[in-house]
Amino acid sequence: MKLFRPENVSLKWKLTFLSAVAIFITYFIFTFLQYHIVKQWLLNEEEKAMKQIIEEIETYYGEKRNISWKDVRQSRPLLEKLNEKYQLIRVLDREGNVVVSVSNGASVSLSPSAAPKELQMDYHFINNERFIMLREPLHIGPVHGTIEIARRLVKFQHMTNTLFFIMTAIGVAAMITSAFIGRLVAQNFVGRLKALTKTMMDIKNKGMEKRIDVPASHDEMSELMMMFNQMMDEIERSFDQQKQFVEDASHELRTPIAILEGHLSLLQRWGKHNPDILEESLQAAIKETGRLKKLVLELLDLSRAEAITIPNEIVSIDPQQAVEQVVKNFRVLHPDFQFTIDNSAIQTAHIRMTKYHFEQLLLILLDNAVKYSQQAKQVTILIKEEKRYVTIAVKDYGIGIPKEELEKVFLRFYRVDKARSREKGGVGLGLAIAKEIIDKYDGQITIDSEVGKGTTVELAIPKAE
Repeated sequence: MKLFRPENVSLKWKLTFLSAVAIFITYFIFTFLQYHIVKQWLLNEEEKAMKQIIEEIETYYGEKRNISWKDVRQSRPLLEKLNEKYQLIRVLDREGNVVVSVSNGASVSLSPSAAPKELQMDYHFINNERFIMLREPLHIGPVHGTIEIARRLVKFQHMTNTLFFIMTAIGVAAMITSAFIGRLVAQNFVGRLKALTKTMMDIKNKGMEKRIDVPASHDEMSELMMMFNQMMDEIERSFDQQKQFVEDASHELRTPIAILEGHLSLLQRWGKHNPDILEESLQAAIKETGRLKKLVLELLDLSRAEAITIPNEIVSIDPQQAVEQVVKNFRVLHPDFQFTIDNSAIQTAHIRMTKYHFEQLLLILLDNAVKYSQQAKQVTILIKEEKRYVTIAVKDYGIGIPKEELEKVFLRFYRVDKARSREKGGVGLGLAIAKEIIDKYDGQITIDSEVGKGTTVELAIPKAE
């Protein structure tokens, strides 16, 4: 026999039960308070009616001159007129003897008690019935006694019982209705969860193209579905990029390996005895080995750029000093180039970036500027301060990039002119590495270019606080 366990119950029934219980508890608390408020109000109305009767009796006796106990006994018609159903009115003398008494369905034996000094109101159970007893001292001329009113709470009990029955019936109906509505809500909610689960299973079994049909409603569940679709789009895009990366890396590795293999085969067959062929093959092998080494190093740099974590505490750096140091080194490496630094638009702003990463960004941009500016050998570095950022723009006057290619230059292994780039030793990873680094620091990298006139790459790096 399978034991009942809460974890075995479906989410739909859990939501139905919880919604019904929540509505029932809310209704119970509200009804409980409402019942007791109405009950107390009815009791207050009963007490108010009895006090009004006593006031009318006292007013009647007070209007008589030289009132006597005989007048009190002759006031029976008035008492019968004032009396209500399920009520007893009587007047007692000072010794507690009944002078006059009228009853309307409230025959009850009341034991004599001492005369009260002020208005007294008590609740009693007599013969399993609830009574209100109101006693008021009577002092008018020579008449000294007590006015007593005893009222059976029959109407009050009937009204409270009716109210309790109505509230109970409404409560049961509300609970059933809430359970039904809760089931519909849960079915709608769980139905969309099932659609989400089914889509996940389809993605697992059939591929990543499947997406969830998002309903027109703009609730949290729809937002979750939209977020899932967006996440799957990002994952699919990431897989496509990864696949493209592997294909591009394989292609880049295939060429130098094939060249190496060809020259080694040539040497093995007959070239090792020919000094000219031996020298040519060795030169080609050294060149392709250098290309492989550079490719592996750039792949390693890209991997490190993707995995870098920004420390909480970063020592801010002066971008002007860092730029001057890197440019100084480039002047030594490329003495035929003219490097110009324009820092007139910045004063003392510092940037929130490690010196190593900032220098790595500059090296990538300056290396590209030199590589593709062989005709006009001039590079300009502009440093300026803009609101929350410090921007460093590296401008060359080289071959430029077509407008339709600008969006692709940050892709891995992408080269505008593949033949010329390979001749210059490029593998198309520099800007991809730069974008990975700048994104980690919440900065931006943009590129603007015109064919035949040059290219400007701009870094926007957050200022240090």
